[in-house]
Amino acid sequence: MTTIQAVFSNAIFEAAQHQASDIYIMPKQDGYQVSCYTAGGIVPLDVLTASVGAALIRHIKFEAQMDISEMRRPQLGRWTYQAGDRPLHLRVSSVGDFLNRESVVVRLIVAATDRQIRWVETTPVAELTATLARRQGLVLIAGQMGAGKTTTLHYLAGQVLQNQMILTIEDPVEIVQSEYLQLQVNREAEMDYATLLRLALRHHPDVMIIGEIRDAETAHIVVEAALSGHLILSTVHAMSIAGIWYRLRAFGIPATILRQVLIGLGYQTMVHDTHGPMADLQVAQGEQLATLLQEVRDEEAAVAVENAS
Repeated sequence: MTTIQAVFSNAIFEAAQHQASDIYIMPKQDGYQVSCYTAGGIVPLDVLTASVGAALIRHIKFEAQMDISEMRRPQLGRWTYQAGDRPLHLRVSSVGDFLNRESVVVRLIVAATDRQIRWVETTPVAELTATLARRQGLVLIAGQMGAGKTTTLHYLAGQVLQNQMILTIEDPVEIVQSEYLQLQVNREAEMDYATLLRLALRHHPDVMIIGEIRDAETAHIVVEAALSGHLILSTVHAMSIAGIWYRLRAFGIPATILRQVLIGLGYQTMVHDTHGPMADLQVAQGEQLATLLQEVRDEEAAVAVENAS
């Protein structure tokens, strides 16, 4: 193994030890900083000289079938890296800064059995698991980046959805599930969330896991799919459980439709104890969800009356 290969292998090993989702190789004033992103934040791994850092970036880009001569424009690549006795799927992103110094981010896509999560309380997880037994409707989880939302969705699906046709659409795929049909967003090939969602519906899946609802078009297709009898699990950017409602309303989803399709909402954060990160999941389902939806509708009505006066 060459020196550069050893540097990369060490970075992969240390990132795995920290259960990291990404490895960053960023230019500094006189070299490069290698770090990884974990549930607890950024963890420094190594400091490289300018020449070693540049060589490491070229090595990664070459293996990911990217243009090593292009150092300024953004590029995306993929690499299946053999980590010991198992393959590790990597998604590579590169771009140059205003000084034409290149940076690289490597996303680690792991198998479901390698992605573990602990919860502060298991009761909310059990409540959402029971909700999925209804087999139709929309379950949404919001929370901070790195809070483990996608891991929670895959865990929930794995608990109650055996012998089901499960299809996922993600950007990128974060957890490899050999039993699922997994699709990945590729905008260069004109395969965005909305396009893949339309395609997915033709496969007649029992369940769909959508990585994130990012725009109004995707939101409307997801809601239509839930109305047609599919069970859909997804994430959305919001600051609270109630914020999920307002986010979907901002996407133009009628309140009456939301009350029909929403069967479970959650907000997840990551906290730490002496054993490492833990997910704190708060949920609203059943009667609690019905009460919440009535409260936000009443608040909307009150605001509308105030604005009209």
